[in-house]
Amino acid sequence: MELLLLTGILAVVSCKDEYLYDNSEPEWLGASIYDYLKSNENYTYYTRLIEEVGYQEVLAKTGSKTLFVADDAAFEEFFKNNTWNVSSFEGLSFTQKKLIMKFSMIDNAYLIETLSNYFNGSLQEGTAMRRSTSVSVLDSVPFESGDMLPDGAFWNGHKNKGIHLMKDATPWSMVHFLEGSLSNAGIDNSDFRFITGVDRSTNDAHIFSTKVKERDITCKNGYIHVLDKVLIPPVNVAEYLKENPNSSIFSKLLDRFSAPYYNSAQTNAYNQVNPEHPIDSIFEKIYFSEYLGRIRYPDGRLIRSELLLPFNPGRNDYVSSAAGSSLQSDMAAVIAPTDQAMTSYFETGAGVILKNRFGSWENTPDYIIVKLLQRHLRESFLETVPGRFDKLVDANNSPIPIEASDITSSYVGLNGVVYNTSKVYPPDDYISVYAPVLLSEETSVFNWAVDQNEFDLYLNALKSTYSFFVPTDEYFENYIDPISYAKDVKGVMKYWYNTETNTVNATVYAYDPETGQVGDSVNTITNENFVRNRLLDMLDSHIVIGDVESGAKYYFTKNGNILLVEGSGSDLKVQAGYDIEKGNVVNVVDNGLYRQQNGTTYFIDKPLQAPLQSVYKILSETPEFSEFFDLLVGFPSSKEIFVKKTNYYGMDFNIKFFNTFNYTVYVPTNEAIQQAISDGLIMSWDQINALEGQEQTDAINKLERFLRYHFQDNSIFVDGDSFYRLYQTATIKLDNEETQFHTYKDKYYRLGITSDGETLKLDTENYGTANLIKNNGLYNIMTRDYVFSGNPQAYREIDGTGAGSDFANSSIVTSSTAIIHQIDNILRFE
Repeated sequence: MELLLLTGILAVVSCKDEYLYDNSEPEWLGASIYDYLKSNENYTYYTRLIEEVGYQEVLAKTGSKTLFVADDAAFEEFFKNNTWNVSSFEGLSFTQKKLIMKFSMIDNAYLIETLSNYFNGSLQEGTAMRRSTSVSVLDSVPFESGDMLPDGAFWNGHKNKGIHLMKDATPWSMVHFLEGSLSNAGIDNSDFRFITGVDRSTNDAHIFSTKVKERDITCKNGYIHVLDKVLIPPVNVAEYLKENPNSSIFSKLLDRFSAPYYNSAQTNAYNQVNPEHPIDSIFEKIYFSEYLGRIRYPDGRLIRSELLLPFNPGRNDYVSSAAGSSLQSDMAAVIAPTDQAMTSYFETGAGVILKNRFGSWENTPDYIIVKLLQRHLRESFLETVPGRFDKLVDANNSPIPIEASDITSSYVGLNGVVYNTSKVYPPDDYISVYAPVLLSEETSVFNWAVDQNEFDLYLNALKSTYSFFVPTDEYFENYIDPISYAKDVKGVMKYWYNTETNTVNATVYAYDPETGQVGDSVNTITNENFVRNRLLDMLDSHIVIGDVESGAKYYFTKNGNILLVEGSGSDLKVQAGYDIEKGNVVNVVDNGLYRQQNGTTYFIDKPLQAPLQSVYKILSETPEFSEFFDLLVGFPSSKEIFVKKTNYYGMDFNIKFFNTFNYTVYVPTNEAIQQAISDGLIMSWDQINALEGQEQTDAINKLERFLRYHFQDNSIFVDGDSFYRLYQTATIKLDNEETQFHTYKDKYYRLGITSDGETLKLDTENYGTANLIKNNGLYNIMTRDYVFSGNPQAYREIDGTGAGSDFANSSIVTSSTAIIHQIDNILRFE
């Protein structure tokens, strides 16, 4: 500010003949930075640094610098105890001298009060907490011997000889904690204590944890601020974790996701600056991340997306990905459990599930470890200050239950803050019903399906309760494909994990549904879209929201299918619709029961097979349903109830007004239908077709409304449960006539259903009744109306031969399910 003011003064008065400062500088401006320090007997060590590093001329001339210096007393204390183990000025290497001197210098002149301002398209006041220093990445290119390098395929080749390794090739940043920026960020003195380990008072200024004891010494080429300690450059958070003996386990896990990358630009630049001591190859340590890291290994292979960190924790000039962020405004944070915490979690805590599966942290695979790391790596320091821990969530919006008292120590590095904690905060993947699938080597197929369809987010919801049925890889065969079942040549699938491609393939086998005989393999499908689609449908029909051991018999799956469950725990037996039809029982495998935080996971000995029969198929092939069926199929095309066309292609014909939900269909006996026709309550199609004009139209509409009153939203069963409930039907009320259930005009008529656990009684809007018939077994019949992407008959055969579209490109779009019961009377609303 003073320099700008002086410039303005000169501009205003320069036209005068004589000016006070023509031949001298104002006394208040002071000497140059170098001259000020040289003339002051308290800065002999720092002056020697400037001279020996070669910055005497730079700091003696007009320029624009900010310098954070330490006086001789601070250096004397430094030589008594420091991390470099240097006991005298002479013991400092040239590199160390450069780092002390250049790290304490910022290009541009800043008062302490203006240091928290920065320009990012417009002036941002009071929000800056970082600045780039004058350190060059070439100032320190350490040689790392083999025993200092991480373990891993790309590191092991360098272990014999070691390498020159930059921890990062971006500028080194200074972190400053100032009153304005702390206040704007809502960081109070208690937070500051947790972050830095030191106390502060109002208006204090700190560079990292080092206090500014004298500020704003004005020189003609900038400002000097005096620190109470010698400022030693810290490292970035990734390097700190490696150097910290209490975080070695976490660091080794993190380093698995890094590799040395040859940096030709820095190699050439270094050799130009140091021609007398050239280095053949300089490598850079870079972490695997789509953001600020690498997505390819050093050999050029693409890294699988699930093995990427949320950001590169070794990036010195890290900038948050949040909109509007800059280097100055924020930095990263790492929650790093101590070795003791990691060991305790693995040996005795919730992590025992990992120990039982893998034996050690070292043997735990990368795809599992990365989920732990992702939860502990935080993109924003400002969102991760102790005062906001109660609001802390991970990328999946799941709370992280950290408390300030969990912090055992902390570290402020070049690019962020590390909180060393006494606890591990495992991802939901480790404790949810998904965990057994993720951690088991026997569930690769379903784990791939979960990952591909992003079901981990769903299954990890800890506020929900799930029952998750998981076919193990060993038994993942003979699953009848619904689209192939709708073709003349039918097929069953064996889904298997391809370790070469890290995907799931499907081998197709010929199948005879009459005998249940499985023939030879006829095709192998590698189309990921096909496999993903089929496994998505399977996932939906293998997940129950709720506890299937709660005492009921029937449970709805996520997509509205129904499971019949008997027994409990490891003795549990379960069947889906087709299993019930064929008498197949699905069992829990040995040691396949997992009680998790949000439910239970059951490993089972075969996939659950949902119904492969539509409402149309059951009604058309069951003689006792023939009269009701004949009424349903007689409508003209404009009024048809059964459809088979675009958007309605299924196994055969679908109910037109079904809409991805679960329903109940009540079918009167043939005698009841015939009696209703005889009584003139409804007309047969012969009677209707004999009519003409409006009279015929009215009769068709009346029959349609009559029939739709037999279709009810929500599937209900005879299952031992007693209840009375009102359910909505598929017929809309068109008048204001009073009815039993007081249904309003333009609302759907309702049925009152009473169950005593053994049978059902139906009450209608017109005070009529009907009862379920049990003696012929025509109740609790499960059906499913699929909707496919195209007509199954138009696809090539399951072996890939024939004309038409390729079967491997077919897909299940959606489905609706229905339970069919026979009743002893028709249902009327009028």
